[in-house]
Amino acid sequence: MFTRDTPYTRKQIQTLVGGELPTYLPQKNQRILAGCFSVEMNPNAPREIFAGDRPKVRKKAELLARQPGNVFPVFIKEKQSDREYFFRAMFKCQKITNDGFAISKAEALSGRHRQLAYVIYLDGV
Repeated sequence: MFTRDTPYTRKQIQTLVGGELPTYLPQKNQRILAGCFSVEMNPNAPREIFAGDRPKVRKKAELLARQPGNVFPVFIKEKQSDREYFFRAMFKCQKITNDGFAISKAEALSGRHRQLAYVIYLDGV
């Protein structure tokens, strides 16, 4: 369905997988359909994703954590301002954590101090 290192806009991703447009984890009917992340906000993407502490962002991370067998395409862009994402591979959620040490490490890596709720660990499939 997707070609590695081919650019896709969010609209193209939405057309292909469905779900909402402006979110890092588009979903439909409580099922995560894709992951759309920036390296600027998630320096270890796609293996580690740093979920922010806004209520909608937290809820998406928690929804993903309840779907350990769900395999979904992951798209990466370098900067938040970039318009195109690049398909990397298919992934599933290994686990999420709000452990203080993991959050502190993620804050230091991303520069997002006191803005993170979870670290999401993804496994390629």
